[in-house]
Amino acid sequence: MMSKYAVLITSFFLLMLAAGLYGENDDQPKWNTTLFGSYFLGGRTAFGIGGALGYRFTPRLELEGEVYSEPNIYGVSGGLLYNFDIKNNNKIPYVLVGYSQFRAGAGEVVQFLMFSAGIKMPLTRSFKIRLDFRLYLGEGLPMKLSTGLMWSF
Repeated sequence: MMSKYAVLITSFFLLMLAAGLYGENDDQPKWNTTLFGSYFLGGRTAFGIGGALGYRFTPRLELEGEVYSEPNIYGVSGGLLYNFDIKNNNKIPYVLVGYSQFRAGAGEVVQFLMFSAGIKMPLTRSFKIRLDFRLYLGEGLPMKLSTGLMWSF
């Protein structure tokens, strides 16, 4: 059963996404999606895969939701991402703060406060390579290194 915080964060995320679907024009923020591979550290190590969907409100602020899986564990997370403005440099560093929930097997659910730092490097106007390091504050202090292909639309 989802906790009340998970329901609240999910509801807020869906509301923000729905609000952006109306009255689109070139001045409005853009959507992005990322497919990634991950390496989990802490407690035990494992490779995983996942995907993220983001909505950019301003050139610097994004709301991002993510789903991911590793052997016998899957999770969801949501957070607020801040892009740093680096002039004359096409690499964009960012930080993210959010909430994450892991589910193992038939029942155990573990919740974490999540902190992340990373960099986005453009390949074309619509595609970027994204490198990310996430730290989950909670039991076992797990960490995740990931890299993925990001598409903005």
